[in-house]
Amino acid sequence: MLSDHDIDASNVLPAYEASLRFGATEEEIEREVGWRRDALVPDATVSGDSTYRHMELMAEKPRYAEFVLAAVALHNASSLGVVGLACRSCATMMEAFVCHQRYQRLTNRSAEYEADVTEGRITVTEKRFGDARAGSLLISDYTMLVALHLLRLTSAVAPEVHLVRSRRATMADDERRAYEAFLGAPIELGSSHAQLVLDASLLAAPVATADDELSAYFQDVLRRTPLPKSPENPVVASAVEAIRASLIHGTPTASSIARAMGLGHRTLQRRLAEAGHTFAELLESTRRALAEEYLRNPALSPTEVAYLLGYGEQASFYRAFKRWRDQTPAEYRRSILHAPHGH
Repeated sequence: MLSDHDIDASNVLPAYEASLRFGATEEEIEREVGWRRDALVPDATVSGDSTYRHMELMAEKPRYAEFVLAAVALHNASSLGVVGLACRSCATMMEAFVCHQRYQRLTNRSAEYEADVTEGRITVTEKRFGDARAGSLLISDYTMLVALHLLRLTSAVAPEVHLVRSRRATMADDERRAYEAFLGAPIELGSSHAQLVLDASLLAAPVATADDELSAYFQDVLRRTPLPKSPENPVVASAVEAIRASLIHGTPTASSIARAMGLGHRTLQRRLAEAGHTFAELLESTRRALAEEYLRNPALSPTEVAYLLGYGEQASFYRAFKRWRDQTPAEYRRSILHAPHGH
């Protein structure tokens, strides 16, 4: 599970691979940064501090700007883990921005990103945690470049960049020229936060990488995961199915589930009460039942389970599961796998 300031290992693998092409060795990276290739695997985590040490290491080597752009080019949706995959199942860039906003903390606790739309511009602002050391400032620039690269891969319409704001006070001329050529826009130095400023027309663009197969995969997981006991009351059963179908889009509300069922909010609440339920209790029990079934599937990582249950961060899922079972998800999964015949 991600702790504060941690990041999913899939996020750093491109930078690791690129650094081997620009003067670093595996032994040097393990000694100075603490990363080992065999440890940078799905669902593993690294500290945000280690990413700063890595950038500081590479900044001391020749051709730093070339290294950065090479690392940027190695990123794709899978380098954001399940969050990137989730965004690929969106239809429009607006949906993709909302999806990323909702689930970003599943894979990154070293920074947060917010998108604000004003006066025809989208401003993506980074809030990076921890001290503003050299590596932190370098990483901020790197993530803005990665963000644009991923947007170019994702959108059917090329994003128009107005400018990028950097937290750094100074930047070597050759580095600045390389980045501005990549961006097609100027860099402003000395900002309190790193920002990528785009034209708001991007929001209406279709998602070019919309992955129907991926979306079908997640939907198939939902269909193939039975709830242990189907409620006898038809209204309760329908509410459970609506909750189950909507979790992949985040935590549903009573109002959204009522709309999905073709009912008014108060009508749903009244009918659930008549059956001895509240919406909150039904949401909780549905999540618990699904969590237990998902964890029986070794192909699903805990991060993917948290996503399928609509949690915006792993910690919320872990706390809820600990409350339900007095076990962590990992402990529960081990108990299932080691039980006779998997029961």
